[in-house]
Amino acid sequence: MTKKNHIDMISYSSLIEGVLPKMLEIEIPLNEGRVYLALLLEPSIPASRLCEITGIPDSKIYSILESATKLNMVEVQYGLPKTYRATAPAPLIMEVKSALKSKYENGIKVSESVEAQLQEVWANVNKNAVNENGLEIAYVVKGVVNIVSKMKEMIFVARRDVMIILPNLNLFASVHEQLVEAKSRGVHIRIAMPQKDLTKISSETNAFDISILSQQCCDTWLLVADGRLLTVSKGASEHETSAILTKDRVLVQMSEAYFENPSCCFRAL
Repeated sequence: MTKKNHIDMISYSSLIEGVLPKMLEIEIPLNEGRVYLALLLEPSIPASRLCEITGIPDSKIYSILESATKLNMVEVQYGLPKTYRATAPAPLIMEVKSALKSKYENGIKVSESVEAQLQEVWANVNKNAVNENGLEIAYVVKGVVNIVSKMKEMIFVARRDVMIILPNLNLFASVHEQLVEAKSRGVHIRIAMPQKDLTKISSETNAFDISILSQQCCDTWLLVADGRLLTVSKGASEHETSAILTKDRVLVQMSEAYFENPSCCFRAL
């Protein structure tokens, strides 16, 4: 083994140990990842050299190279023999990120659909879970982290309207990206926050329908999105804070009336 090859193999081994597992986590196939790392270290080489570096047998290398080419990981340089080189990492990872985001967004939509179907079955089977006033039994979300995650999910899947009361800037920052994205889809966004907070973020709220949260209501924290209500009860700590999630029409209407009540929320000028 030449000195150059020895250095290449050491570098390749370190990439296999340090980078390849992370590539697998972002759903880059194993063998295509091995080939890509080899070509990063030694560009413009034939398939035979790739077999030497990666240990992939020549009976499999061409199908792996074809797959890697389709994934925009490898470029073919035609000649006698053909040689291969790795594509630039930045556009490759950008494509991977886009694919992961699409998969995540689709997963959220599917999970919402599954939730709705399962909830319907649950409600039909457990009819005694509805009290004498006809109120649907809600379920509880525990902990601020989980509550914020549920808020993001509800905003993300909203298609008509979102009404949200936020008691502080930190919560607004947590869901701002989802609110902007929902607005771009044509969702009507109504936000109520304390005056002191709105003053600090006026440029970030221009696109929304803004109301000022009155002083006596500044501890209120709730979200209504397409007829689903998430209302929060603060605990002694973030872990002990909990929220109720329900589709009960009476509770949703009460929350909307609360938002529209001038003694609680009044329109910003």
